[in-house]
Amino acid sequence: MGLQPGELIDDKYRIVRLIGEGGMGAVYEGENTRIHRRVAIKVLHAGVSEMPDVVARFEREAQAAGRIGSEHIVEVLDLGTLRGGDRYMVMEFMDGDSLAQRIRQRGSMAPKDLYPVARQLLDALAAAHNAGIVHRDLKPDNVFLLKSRRGQPDFLKLLDFGISKFSSGPGGLSMTRTGAVMGTPYYMAPEQAKGAKDIDHRVDLYAAGVILYEALAGRVPFLADTFNELLFKIVLEKPEPLAKVAPHVDPVLAGIVETAMAREPGERFQTAEALRDALDHWASQQGHQASAAAAPATSGVAPVPAVAQPMAATGANNMLGSTPGNWAGASTVEGVVPPPPKSNVGLIAAVAAAVVLLGGGGVVLLTRGSHEPATAASASG
Repeated sequence: MGLQPGELIDDKYRIVRLIGEGGMGAVYEGENTRIHRRVAIKVLHAGVSEMPDVVARFEREAQAAGRIGSEHIVEVLDLGTLRGGDRYMVMEFMDGDSLAQRIRQRGSMAPKDLYPVARQLLDALAAAHNAGIVHRDLKPDNVFLLKSRRGQPDFLKLLDFGISKFSSGPGGLSMTRTGAVMGTPYYMAPEQAKGAKDIDHRVDLYAAGVILYEALAGRVPFLADTFNELLFKIVLEKPEPLAKVAPHVDPVLAGIVETAMAREPGERFQTAEALRDALDHWASQQGHQASAAAAPATSGVAPVPAVAQPMAATGANNMLGSTPGNWAGASTVEGVVPPPPKSNVGLIAAVAAAVVLLGGGGVVLLTRGSHEPATAASASG
């Protein structure tokens, strides 16, 4: 049974209401009664709290936030255990919406509107990478835009480091396993889609490029009906040029996005700072305000028709199951690409290569549906 409004946790957190719930746990709005601060409380159900891998991911979120120390990373305030064994995490309460919701509402974003958001995202990634942390599940659902912070609208918070990789220092932590594909498929870098073990911060830069592409074009670079087909496209194909999909986008900006999404890691921007600097240079040439604190202007451009929403990859660790974008845990897909239909001869060689690259056995769970709107209080964790 879940927590009830009015219930008090550890004599200091009062439950206000349920925000969202799934098979793995639930998220509540709460209040710290000692300092009268509005908070969000993320709870793992008791049965899930007995799973070491899930608990490690849960705790990793708090560790990442503490290690990075950036104002653009969601703040984790406390960790604890309820009487029944449920693990809980207390986080800052955020009022706003996700970038996924913003893109869905507008169809696409004007470059001048996207620039301040992109710059803040890259500031957050730079801080994470400099702390030796790779996010590995960067996507619009994990980019949250506060209505306002210190007078700045659309203040960005990066969420959900549950499958992050800690790479710095002795005894560094890593949840990567050879043959495991971890992350949300549409935003995976090719080396990540292959299940490679030794990925680095450049997978986040690739994902940032995909996010920019989607925001500008109103669609992700690769569309597919199956997980298998999507992996093949990411690993083996080049996306349709942004200049063709979104001809209104300045060619210089389109080139920056495509460099960020280069198939080979060595051909991408090598740091978040380098990608940010390229965007700054483009913005200065366009006469856009270079400061991340600048309020994004209203585009004044009618949104393009909405495209089919990507399928949402879910796994055992997706906390809120079929509620993507509203406090969902990091989507994790682990498994091997099964053989294609015999009639699809053209993919046989690719399937064989993918099986070798991914290795091992496993199950892939996929659901297909639209992203539901985030509540005004929601935040992915």
